[in-house]
Amino acid sequence: MSEFAEYLWGMDQVKRDLENDFTCHERQPSVAMTTFKELILSRPDVGFIRTDPPFVMRFLRARKFDANDAFDVYVNYYRFMHSQRDFFLGYNINNPEIRSALEDGLPGVLNQRDNKGRRIMVMFASQWDSARYSLTTIHKAIYLSLDHLLNDVAVQEKGIVLIIDWSGFTFRQCSKMQLAVLRIIVEGLEYGFPIRFKAIHCVGQSWYVETALALLKPFLRPGSRDKIRLHGHNLCTLHESISKEVLSAELGGEKPPYQSARWIEQLINVSSNTSE
Repeated sequence: MSEFAEYLWGMDQVKRDLENDFTCHERQPSVAMTTFKELILSRPDVGFIRTDPPFVMRFLRARKFDANDAFDVYVNYYRFMHSQRDFFLGYNINNPEIRSALEDGLPGVLNQRDNKGRRIMVMFASQWDSARYSLTTIHKAIYLSLDHLLNDVAVQEKGIVLIIDWSGFTFRQCSKMQLAVLRIIVEGLEYGFPIRFKAIHCVGQSWYVETALALLKPFLRPGSRDKIRLHGHNLCTLHESISKEVLSAELGGEKPPYQSARWIEQLINVSSNTSE
């Protein structure tokens, strides 16, 4: 009897090994690209605009070459583009409202990478002036910045780290954050944009910010929820994850205070090169 049980266990192990081999083969870049192209042809109803390999690779790398999962993100990306046409009006660095958001560090990108070679995106929440630009404008500035970051294959492969500094963010500012718009931003980044957030650090958050974040968590995948870390005013725990050597002074780092001009200049340069 024990020999029969051992035989069954052995067969189960062989089955698991075969399944693992199939999964590994399925996730090879060339196989994943072929599958992805077939999926594109099967959905002419979506209205895909870019189907070139470099663009498709953004989605495949974002989902570790799981072609079906990557294709779901790709479909959602274009569904958003076609259903939210107003969003893409004035979607460029020359839009004065988008420029204002970027000047205020909403978002910003640090010059240095972390110790794993990942780019660090920052958001200085207290700088938001809702009288000058809306939450949707910040959404546009985030997408514009991510679009540029994704030109770097290392970003596609390693993802990015996001730090949101809530220090000085008032209750009045918090009341201006419409939950419906926040949900669109969160769900778009989670399910319809080819970017991997490896960690999301919140510092200086107050109780009302934590309440708002709690309302958004159900719209995230379980794995993404686990990546959110709330540090409060204890920057030491932030520095355990990201070295002070690469952080700006606002985040307790050794670098000078964040200057948005350099990041804006990069976006202007890439925009000029694209239009030529």
